[in-house]
Amino acid sequence: MSEANRLRLLYFLVFCCTASWLPILADYCKQKGLSGIQTSVIINITPLMMFLVQPFYGMMADKWGYKKCLLWSSFFASFSYVLYLFGNSFWYLAVITACMSFFYNGIQPILDSLSLTLAQRNPKFSYGTLRIAGAAGWAFTGIITGHLIDATDTKVIFIIAGVSMFLTFLLAFSLRLDKRKMTTAENQSFKYVREVFQSRTLIFLLVCVFLVSAGTSAIWYFYFTYMKENGASASLIGYGLSFQGLCELPLFYFSARIIARFGMKATLLITVFGSVIRLLLYSAVKNPIAALAIEMLHGISWSLFWVVCVEYVDKLVKEEWRATGQSLLYASYYGVGIIIGNFWTGYLKDTNMRVAEIFLLNAGILALVAIFIWLFLRSRVDSST
Repeated sequence: MSEANRLRLLYFLVFCCTASWLPILADYCKQKGLSGIQTSVIINITPLMMFLVQPFYGMMADKWGYKKCLLWSSFFASFSYVLYLFGNSFWYLAVITACMSFFYNGIQPILDSLSLTLAQRNPKFSYGTLRIAGAAGWAFTGIITGHLIDATDTKVIFIIAGVSMFLTFLLAFSLRLDKRKMTTAENQSFKYVREVFQSRTLIFLLVCVFLVSAGTSAIWYFYFTYMKENGASASLIGYGLSFQGLCELPLFYFSARIIARFGMKATLLITVFGSVIRLLLYSAVKNPIAALAIEMLHGISWSLFWVVCVEYVDKLVKEEWRATGQSLLYASYYGVGIIIGNFWTGYLKDTNMRVAEIFLLNAGILALVAIFIWLFLRSRVDSST
């Protein structure tokens, strides 16, 4: 199997794992009798660990090698998912989620770093054409998970996650050691991480990513709840999640061409306005079957947005700090942005707001963020890049 296909298969398995539990965790907590605030705490543990641990984990990966860190992370993450099957209390779920998140969070930035490295060595590949397999994994798992929940119990999501992650661990053995990285890293020290923060453009971009994440986090964590409020079954929600993955495929595949055609700034603005339109449509549509059509915007509002961010961050950091740069991006989006967004959503739900109403409010906030990006990013991002 070629290196590119190994990376694609790893992306596929990792996103099979992610799609099985992440969109459903909030509803799972609700089923177990947790309050809105308790649910917010549980689902915010993963982004909190991302924010606190991920930048240091990225430095470790840059210093000690991607393969070694991927093996450790995937093994212990797979074991953590099994532990969800043995308890339902708030404190038990909090401890297990913290353990799982510590290891799970490091996996995707490592895969992104491996993809960017391969694309740098071989121009016939791009980050988007490799990452596309993750979208296929998300689409594949959504349908299966929805049907299994209807047929058995919601806890099945952790079985799917554990199996997918253990297969990731086994496949990671086939990766070649990044010897060049390990030898060049011998002369590095963590104190040089300050070099990463010398780019004002990077800092500004990370702030923008944080704001977009806070405004869209309800889509990731409360989509299951939104659809159920409109009368959807778990199977129908599974189809919606799978359709999201299918809509990602063309945007990932053509992302390099789109960015080359429109430039970083224009592409970024298109994706943010795509999120605004998506949130507005969610707030207006009450029929769960009709809501599935809204997922056609998923590729623009998420896939293209993420590719722009990943590739631009990679341009702003040195090659030897590639994983560190990607980890900072993940900490901004999946860390502090998700934390703020989820607590905001949990607070609003405790005031008896429906998820559709929260989507409408967040659409207005995100429109202001888009204007903020348009006004200030134009002087910092060359639209021809």
